[in-house]
Amino acid sequence: MKRKQEKEELLRYIEHIRDEDGNAVVDVCLGEEVQLYDPLSVKGQKDLNGEIYDYIEAQTNIIPAHIPLRVKFHGDFSTEEQTEIKKIMLHHYVMKSFDISWDLMANFRKMLLLALFGAAMLAVYLYLALTSNNALMTEILSIIGSFSLWEAADALLLERPHLRRERRNNEQSLNAHIEFIPSSAQ
Repeated sequence: MKRKQEKEELLRYIEHIRDEDGNAVVDVCLGEEVQLYDPLSVKGQKDLNGEIYDYIEAQTNIIPAHIPLRVKFHGDFSTEEQTEIKKIMLHHYVMKSFDISWDLMANFRKMLLLALFGAAMLAVYLYLALTSNNALMTEILSIIGSFSLWEAADALLLERPHLRRERRNNEQSLNAHIEFIPSSAQ
């Protein structure tokens, strides 16, 4: 019963934040007190303050990835600043997309190598179990092979779905429509 209520509450929340076009809307107030740019970034590689990305991700974390996003920045920005903010956000999420892709490739290599190594260890274990009387060595090979296969299964069944979900969420942010609402319009 509680699970059903939680699901209904989540659906009500998602419907509440959706606009007339079906987009999930995230309002971000960028007033005078908020530092817009990361103080560690330099002019040629300027980036937005990490707190802005953290806020957007916290607000969109429970929104299903298939629902398009509309991010509304509230504050007074010139046309050049608006263009720069859009460009910076696009660059941020493209770089994050590359990082996730590399993690997926590394996960695949790890899964493949552990599966091959585990299968080889179990094959040696079976051969030695049938031809040798060294019980200690065969048990060690059995443990190593089983552990390797277990880790390969973990990479496939647990890590990979998490990375794919992360990629879909990043694509949702990458494709977000960004709008700017002047302070006077509030």
